[in-house]
Amino acid sequence: MKELTIGESFNVFFNSLKIKNNLENMTDQELYNYIFEDFLGDIVAYLSPYTLDRLKNEGIIDEDIYSLAKNIRNELFEMINGPLWNVNSVKISKEWGKIFEDLKKIDILVRKKWTEEEIEYLKTI
Repeated sequence: MKELTIGESFNVFFNSLKIKNNLENMTDQELYNYIFEDFLGDIVAYLSPYTLDRLKNEGIIDEDIYSLAKNIRNELFEMINGPLWNVNSVKISKEWGKIFEDLKKIDILVRKKWTEEEIEYLKTI
């Protein structure tokens, strides 16, 4: 398997921050598939220590972004197969709500650090 470039790593990291806006309109099965297959797979892969370290070492993300991303990943790992690891909890628990809010915070921090043009460029390096 080919190693991702820094730009590709940033692109998948940045894309993994986006949560679908229509979670509340999804059926339980759609929500399950999205959160526990697509979303979780992205978080595990693209908020991994390897990716975060690469992006931080290249100056693409700062300590605040790094720490928040690492905390999200750790919080999700702590929830795996626990009492919050179900569709109903995704809909109503404050823990899941915090994860979604923290992802939005990271998106905001990235956009404060970089302009849209710079973000597009970073995806190509």
